[in-house]
Amino acid sequence: MKKTVVVSGLLGVMLYSGVSMGRQVVDFAGGELEYTGYLRNETRYGIADETKDVTQNIVRLQLEATWSIEEFGVFDEFSISTVLRPEYDTRLHTRDRKVSYLGEEFNFANDALAYAGFDYAITPGLSTGGLSKNVTQGQWAASELGKFEVIANHAGNFPLVVPLGNDELACKHCPNVNVSETDLALNRNDSSGDLYPVKELFIDGIIDDWWLRLGKQQVVWGKTDFFRMQDIVNPMDFGQHFFLDAFEDIRIPQWAASLQYKAGDIGPFGETAITAVWNFDEFVPTGLGHASQAWAHPFGKQIGTFALFNTYFSPEPCVSAATQVAAGAPASTVCTAGDGRMPSGFGIDVGLSEFEMPEHKLSNTELGGRFEFKLGEVRFALSHYYHWGDSPVFKFNSINLNTTANGLAANTANDALVFGLTDAGGGSSLETPITVMSPEEGIAFVAATSTVAAQQAAAQAAIDQGNASLFYKTGTTAGGLTSVIFDQVHTTGLSFDYFDDNTGMVFRVESSYSFDELVNNTYKADWVDTSDVFRFSLGIDRPTMIRALNPTRSFFLSAQMFNTHYLDYEGDEDAGFVPNENNYIWTFFAQTQYMRDRLIPNAFYVYEDGSNTHLYGASIQYLLDNHFSVKGGIHVISGGEDNQTFDVGPFSSFTGAATTPTANVQQAVFGFAKEGIGALRDNDEIYLQLQYQF
Repeated sequence: MKKTVVVSGLLGVMLYSGVSMGRQVVDFAGGELEYTGYLRNETRYGIADETKDVTQNIVRLQLEATWSIEEFGVFDEFSISTVLRPEYDTRLHTRDRKVSYLGEEFNFANDALAYAGFDYAITPGLSTGGLSKNVTQGQWAASELGKFEVIANHAGNFPLVVPLGNDELACKHCPNVNVSETDLALNRNDSSGDLYPVKELFIDGIIDDWWLRLGKQQVVWGKTDFFRMQDIVNPMDFGQHFFLDAFEDIRIPQWAASLQYKAGDIGPFGETAITAVWNFDEFVPTGLGHASQAWAHPFGKQIGTFALFNTYFSPEPCVSAATQVAAGAPASTVCTAGDGRMPSGFGIDVGLSEFEMPEHKLSNTELGGRFEFKLGEVRFALSHYYHWGDSPVFKFNSINLNTTANGLAANTANDALVFGLTDAGGGSSLETPITVMSPEEGIAFVAATSTVAAQQAAAQAAIDQGNASLFYKTGTTAGGLTSVIFDQVHTTGLSFDYFDDNTGMVFRVESSYSFDELVNNTYKADWVDTSDVFRFSLGIDRPTMIRALNPTRSFFLSAQMFNTHYLDYEGDEDAGFVPNENNYIWTFFAQTQYMRDRLIPNAFYVYEDGSNTHLYGASIQYLLDNHFSVKGGIHVISGGEDNQTFDVGPFSSFTGAATTPTANVQQAVFGFAKEGIGALRDNDEIYLQLQYQF
């Protein structure tokens, strides 16, 4: 009760003690309470053909407050700070569910296998397999099928069905999968962390040259815009608006301790500062969004896809009592509530079963340090961080080998992909024997025991050449069970900046080197590999007068070049490492002011070489007075289509690879990664932002 009264009192002081430009300061509890904030409404409207509608209408209230006092206990200065950010996407509840820049209606024409199982290949149709069988066998209402959409390869060999609602998918620890629509609208999901709507909450204490910050916070180490190298203490949430919002809005604050010592001059090093960081928060991976969110990343949608595979297609199939009687099938084939079977099931493990999240314990916390100094006129920052890589890497835990096609000895009836308990012809049972093994063991087993010469040769070639794709593309594996894994990695960073008096330019260089970073490599049987990764950027900033465009104010101009280089890269454009060996990105930014700095236009451009993608953005903000402002803008993404196909590995059988060997290269699974920024090319938008600052 006391906590509620204190919080209410703080909010009352902030809202009703008067407003004026900038931060406000009032005396409070023996110290000073400084506060600011804003109330904002931002409406985003899709302008691509796929999304011509209001995609988001976000109402956000942000309150920032700091209570500070001098000579508090052992501290020369002490303060408590918080950032509260409740928000609500009013459009999420009212819009048509199919607003995705990727999605199309889920039906037989767009995804025959997921919709109706093997009916596309067997006539007459079967009684089990495919989500529509949950309707025809009486388990679902027909409206339930409207809760899915199709992404990738629409009406092609291997489309991907995505759940749009909260379906309680069987995916252990999978983030942003089982989140209610209300929580999504509030942006209260698995990426926003605990204590919502408290975004940050920390204390600062200063003793002489020592500064301690403890609590839920953002640790900012980088010098670049748009992309990160040293700025890796906090994971990012890209599911709300990609990287188009400021980093301070999309970093995921962490419970951490940061201790800095200003050491002054040490030998040739001037103005030195030494910082140690201990991130003791529970691990949170990169946020990719939920499938129903307008800006969810394609990989976020695919997590829902493969969790759905594991939920609806892995169970043993069953039929209604009416189908069982009509077909003369055994009574044991009838669906029984709670027994785990479903009419949509195929009877083998396939899809995503879990995110293998590190246990929250002392040995899994993250540690790092930073040394800042000045040599001459150049400022340097050297850092090292031992952390969990927060980008997901998919791993195959098992694969499903077609026993007959691979020339293996017959297995028990339990190792069978059941096409249908009964077909429309009256009572026959159709099944394909399946051998379930780990990826490495399965390929070795085929190489050692297969009676089909071609399959034995393909498996042996995969082993000899270290390229599992040579075996998988024969199309004789019916997928497998996957998980998402993470691992600890050491990352060393070095950055420096220099201001040149002669040209007025600021030169910024930032780099990082990660040792044995996890990466997906489809040459590996389980798709998992490691590589050292070198990231590098060069930035140039300059205020420049362009009198023809603005005779009274300068333009702030900024240009950056980035590259990510995988030192242990192997593969080609269709298989191997999913990232390119090098991925160059160029960015350009310009901003100026008119009307006594009340009218602020800016524009930026991003080009990604690896995917041949262009991103354009522009906005103009008008400050009506000290409190109210209006801002409008546009984001346009183009490109990526020429690099969207990649090896689908053990899923090759679903693509028709057994009859068309090149069909194993599909947009599905890793195609979106090859598209880079272009994966979101159909999410072009214009937006309007109204804000009250207090």
